[in-house]
Amino acid sequence: MAGFKLTTFSGLNKKVSPRLLQDSVAQNAENAFLDSGRLEGLKSDTNHSSEPFSHPAVDIGVNTKTIFQITSSEWLTFTADVDIIKSPIKEDPSNRFYFTQSGDHPKYGPRSTLVSGAGPYPTSSFRLGLPTPAAFTSAPSVDNTSADDGAGTSSRAYIYTEITAFGEEGPPSPVTSNEIVDAANGATVTLALPAATSGNFNISKRRIYRTDVNGVFRFVKDVSGTAAGNVTEDVLDDLLGEEIESSDNLAPPDNVSADHPDGPMLGITAMPNGITAGFSGNTLLFSESYLPHSYPLANQLTTKDDIVGIASIASGLLVTTKGKPLMASGTDPSAMAIVEIDANLPNSNKRSLVDMGEYAIYASPDGLVIASNAGVQLITQQIFTRDQWQDYYPQNIEGYEYEGKYIGFTYDGSDNNTKKGFIFDPRGGANAFVNLDFYAHAGYNDRENDELYLAINGTLKIFSNNSTRRSYEWKSKQFFSNRPLSPGVAKVDADSYDSLTFKLFADGSLKHTQTVTNNEIFRLPGGYRAKEFEIQLEGTDTVNEVCVYESPQEIV
Repeated sequence: MAGFKLTTFSGLNKKVSPRLLQDSVAQNAENAFLDSGRLEGLKSDTNHSSEPFSHPAVDIGVNTKTIFQITSSEWLTFTADVDIIKSPIKEDPSNRFYFTQSGDHPKYGPRSTLVSGAGPYPTSSFRLGLPTPAAFTSAPSVDNTSADDGAGTSSRAYIYTEITAFGEEGPPSPVTSNEIVDAANGATVTLALPAATSGNFNISKRRIYRTDVNGVFRFVKDVSGTAAGNVTEDVLDDLLGEEIESSDNLAPPDNVSADHPDGPMLGITAMPNGITAGFSGNTLLFSESYLPHSYPLANQLTTKDDIVGIASIASGLLVTTKGKPLMASGTDPSAMAIVEIDANLPNSNKRSLVDMGEYAIYASPDGLVIASNAGVQLITQQIFTRDQWQDYYPQNIEGYEYEGKYIGFTYDGSDNNTKKGFIFDPRGGANAFVNLDFYAHAGYNDRENDELYLAINGTLKIFSNNSTRRSYEWKSKQFFSNRPLSPGVAKVDADSYDSLTFKLFADGSLKHTQTVTNNEIFRLPGGYRAKEFEIQLEGTDTVNEVCVYESPQEIV
């Protein structure tokens, strides 16, 4: 070669030898926007309008790990990894939100409760699901004198359920022999209700059921309040109401280790048909349709390995584990089918799993993995070796989606100097991977307004929506000459020349640094000959072309 010219600029590739890279592919690309084929700086971020003294900015600090926008001006903020979904109930009059987090019981609340008073929000919430209530405190007392003469007598049993202020019904009280009595049709029966279950369950009433002549529990009456006390009922057999529907309305696993040694349900995820999903250990849980408080045993599946994260994609529910991934699918939560995908691609970190729309991406020990209708694939295998990928600390990667791209942030877990980010575009081909020189510790994708919010050093920012550009760094492949030579001239064609630096490396050593101020040819120092050459461009100006040759006559 007598020189080289670059007319297109692509993302980085660490796997291929620098000498064997395609001409446009970089050894390193940082803060670069390459979608047009030109070298541009990634747009800078903009501070959120609430910075620095208003909500939500005032409630976001360096320890914030989760942010979630529930209205244009109201945000939930957490210092833990929290998964949050909007109510799957159609036109939910209470505008409820549901969330799960490690080490704590699943929670929910209407917007009015979550953001009441001064922040940070949520200021208050309720426990998700209802436990099995205590049995009646004494056997039912029967007064047959209130029944009509000649009324038939039959054995009957009583149970009750607890109901929240939102109408969510829990499982029934246990049936014991004490609750079985003989009573005439129309008899007055006195029941001794205990106090409602204590705790932040938002219980507002109890619902009484009794068996009909066929042994089916049917509705008798509602009892308002939560206090202990006696209640009576004298409903005729043919006036009993609907059959109980909450027999298996189990609450999701909570943080009571004696009951749930694998811990509370995590990863709450909305699916089609009003179904919500979550997991605890190696148990995958599905709610009843449009009943996000109810996770019956019949709706639970187990996996061979512990579950790390789940995501709803076009082909079903992706279940990533510490072993092979799985796919669960179906429209009936009690009849879900689960299939193991024959790929040894475990999920290294729950927070790396991102719903990208029709597919999902997560970090494995070997690289980024894409899961779609077409299957599961290691999509960075042409960019990194497994050893090179460890420089991105896959066990700590946190991901977000923006404009169809995967935005990741990572560090080694202890040294702040290792904090960094990257952009991966699964559609990008050679432009797929670009490094970022900053780190975000929380983020939220506002799909309605097409904006990604990031918390960076405790400041809430809108990602890449400023007219100014970040300063990029782009290092070329290694251009090789069979004969030693000494390039004499270079030229950089750019849209502007406000901030642009050109560097030339020969046989691995920096030979020249040039501040480029126009599109004129500039001289390169001589006094050496080399076979391997690289260039590095730094700045904010958009670059269209770079030429490096031995003489000015070779530059066209």
